Amino acid sequence: MILFKMRIIIQGILILTSVLLSPDTTVATQLPLTVSQNGYSGLTVAISNNIVENVALIQKLKDWLTAASRVLYKASKYQLYYKDVTIVLPKTWSMQSSYKKISGLKFSRAHVRIDEENPVVGKVPYVFGQTECGKPGQYMHLTTYILFAGEFAGFGEIGDVFVHEWGHLRWGLFDEYASFEEAGLESPSAFYLEDGTWKPTRCTEEVSGRNINMFTGAPCTVTEDGIPEKDCVFIADKDSSATASLMGQQNVLKMEEFCDTDESSTDSKLRHNSQAPNNQNIKCNSRSAWEVMREHDDFKGNTPGSASIDTTPDFTIEVETDQRICLLLDISGSMKKNERSSKMYTAASNFLLNMVADGTSVGVATFNNKGRIVHQMLTISSQSDRQQLVASLPTTTGGTTSIGAGLLACITALNSSSDGLEGSMIYLVTDGEESRAPYIADVQPEITTNGVIVNTLALGNESDTHLGGISRASGGQSFYYSEDEYSTVLTDVFAAAVIDTSSDTFIQIESKSFSLSSTQSFQHYITIDATVGRDTIVQISSSESNNIDISVTAPDQTIYTETNSTFGITTIKIPNIAQSGSYKVSVTTTSSIMIPAVLNVQSKVRVPGETTAILNVWLSDDTHVYGSEDTTVVYVAVLKGMAPVLKCDVVASLEGYNASTIQLHDNGIGSDSRENDGIYSAYVFSNNFKRSGRHTLKISGQNTNNRAEILKSKQKSNTFPYYSGLTTELVGNFQRVILSSEITVTNYSTTPLTDNIKPAKITTIKLKSVQLMGDTLQIVLLWKAIGDDLDVGKASEYDLRISDSFSKIKQQPEQCAKLISNIPIPKLAGSTEQHVVTIDDDSLTRYIVVRAIDDVGNKGDYSNIVSVSKLTDPAWTTEAINTVNLTGTFVSGGLAITVLLVMLILGLCLKVRLSKTNDQKKLINEKRNQKQKSGKRGSSKKHHNRYKYENRNNIV
Repeated sequence: MILFKMRIIIQGILILTSVLLSPDTTVATQLPLTVSQNGYSGLTVAISNNIVENVALIQKLKDWLTAASRVLYKASKYQLYYKDVTIVLPKTWSMQSSYKKISGLKFSRAHVRIDEENPVVGKVPYVFGQTECGKPGQYMHLTTYILFAGEFAGFGEIGDVFVHEWGHLRWGLFDEYASFEEAGLESPSAFYLEDGTWKPTRCTEEVSGRNINMFTGAPCTVTEDGIPEKDCVFIADKDSSATASLMGQQNVLKMEEFCDTDESSTDSKLRHNSQAPNNQNIKCNSRSAWEVMREHDDFKGNTPGSASIDTTPDFTIEVETDQRICLLLDISGSMKKNERSSKMYTAASNFLLNMVADGTSVGVATFNNKGRIVHQMLTISSQSDRQQLVASLPTTTGGTTSIGAGLLACITALNSSSDGLEGSMIYLVTDGEESRAPYIADVQPEITTNGVIVNTLALGNESDTHLGGISRASGGQSFYYSEDEYSTVLTDVFAAAVIDTSSDTFIQIESKSFSLSSTQSFQHYITIDATVGRDTIVQISSSESNNIDISVTAPDQTIYTETNSTFGITTIKIPNIAQSGSYKVSVTTTSSIMIPAVLNVQSKVRVPGETTAILNVWLSDDTHVYGSEDTTVVYVAVLKGMAPVLKCDVVASLEGYNASTIQLHDNGIGSDSRENDGIYSAYVFSNNFKRSGRHTLKISGQNTNNRAEILKSKQKSNTFPYYSGLTTELVGNFQRVILSSEITVTNYSTTPLTDNIKPAKITTIKLKSVQLMGDTLQIVLLWKAIGDDLDVGKASEYDLRISDSFSKIKQQPEQCAKLISNIPIPKLAGSTEQHVVTIDDDSLTRYIVVRAIDDVGNKGDYSNIVSVSKLTDPAWTTEAINTVNLTGTFVSGGLAITVLLVMLILGLCLKVRLSKTNDQKKLINEKRNQKQKSGKRGSSKKHHNRYKYENRNNIV
């Protein structure tokens, strides 16, 4: 009985995870990953420095990746496997002769990250940052618990678990099992009402199992609203004959493939259940996993390989070391324009003096028609080291532009270490278009082959268009400075550049442009929250810095006025640990003319290693065609550690000209994939831009009214994945800023834009209640309102359609009957809509969809499909019995024991089981050896770590 209860709880966790975390960074840019000859190259798995050194973990990772490679090859129809894998160890682990040293922290760019438990879902594996169907996630999160527990963790066999998460991470697939409340609307998605019964959400329909209350173990019942009780879940039979889908019940014994189309020509064991209200159907327009996968570049032009090839990856072990950076500066003649050279000099000086972490090795190179090393690599350990580097910065300009020559100079400087080039970084600042060989394209192969990361800053709109390309190819980021006198980019970009170079870097609290004169002073309030305050600096950048006075007033009214002015930057350092609270920054000048200036505030975490609120930003696309219906989406994750921060005020603004701010939302509609997951998003429309060329988004995230909360679990078990519900905790006031990578706009025109943006697709329509009223069924539908332009504003009308044919309403919804009675008038985007539909009481199943229409007739796409019928199944209509015969997968007996009791005796239960573990493992290994030779895929049977024994699915 206890084991059954534990299994039910684990099923609940899987469902919960699909809601919270399964919705393209320091989620930084991912490291490059390529496909050739059916194999992935470049897959990187990194271990967090939070993980205590354990050499056995390396072998466990090899076991997982070897198993996953076999599963992936079979499931992808022999098209893909993991050819090579790099395992990255933190710098705190011991170095061995067989390991390779790399520069810097690779963890924040790794595809798979091994870290502590997530405070929301504990040990459950998940993919962070999945947003749209077919779009990649940011990274896969695994814990040491699940790596060592393997199949015994209860989530399925190790290869299946990894490939399930790979479907999220790489191909943008969504879960095919159920989720609970979606987008805040309380209604079932674990079941759908069709043909007189509540059918479980699954793919395919051949997956057999039981409908059970996850906490009592009793058969499910319906509420007074006619819908299944909210704790009802479907538990698949361990010996179900279904072979698909890995995106659904991956812990079923024979599960080894992905679902395909729902056409009758598809093998029934692979046939997609397009009617189930799971996220795959909701987010992907009822398309199967394979329908989405075939559109991915991984499968385009790819042909199956031999079924018998060895799919064991080649493994490389790397160890992180201190970061090596080459600062590469353009000194060509065009840098004289708009004082670019002096601005670059000022920003680079501040970068070296205040931002680069101690222990970082830094070199400086320049280029015009030639590349030159002006300072060899120097490990920073003192202020004099910093000043020495600043003294080498160029002060003269002239000549043509060979960016490739500069990159080669940096390669030479970085290669002076015996540790090699892997992980080293180049920060390239340039204003020009290449005019002389070698060009970027000439040296890019050497950059990417050696694993050097290139971050670029384009000064002005004339800089070379290939900058973004080399940043993307190397796993770096590209930024843009508009040269607007009120832009804060030159301050922000260098702060963004160091965020992943050390575990103890500055956090940017605020950056703000302003003007002042003798008749107009400047005052601004900033918040230093309780998690930061160490090495806090307040800076004012201005061309008239010698004519500026600054003071900073602390919460206790202490006034700081001691400044240090160099290179156009005036700095006040708050001594010791800055107290938390609101600070007033006051700036005055005696100048009679208006002076432009920029305020910058940075601080480090109060105690090294503690978590603090961090903004992470990424874009759906880095190009935007002006006037098109396509839009760019900006995503911002607000996290404290791994916990989502809710109820923040997050806005984006385009740097370089006066533009309206763009409000981001975490409300589960339009651009936002999930409500309350800590990922805020917004569309960037054409009317936000005023010209063609490069643009940069500046993101501000703050909590100044003490509303923001972190999401976490109510309680935690140290022995197994838990499901105990969620709670929130106030996070305190804070403010942060960050830059996005650049966006390039094409086809700009001054011709007024026409309204061609339609309302967003509604993906939240649900059944709230289904009740028999005499001879009719009364159905209450809920959904979230979307906007006039996608998810902004308010639509003008709703169009609801109904049909008794699923295929017709899926393929030809406009040909279906239109509902016209009491249709609600659309509310503001994000509001909850409710509509009552009455249909005849007969045996037919009805299918309903809705779409929004704006004020000029632009029609949104039809929503996800809701099905409804009269409930006639006696399993749901009769009173549930108190006991149930749980043969095979389950045990029999009364199951009313509370979750609390399970928690208390679980440790003892697991301890008893541990004595049997070695014998079970020996049996498993014997069966593995009998079935298949190690590392080979020649057999058509299930991969070698498939095994059968009684009550397998009861193992946790």
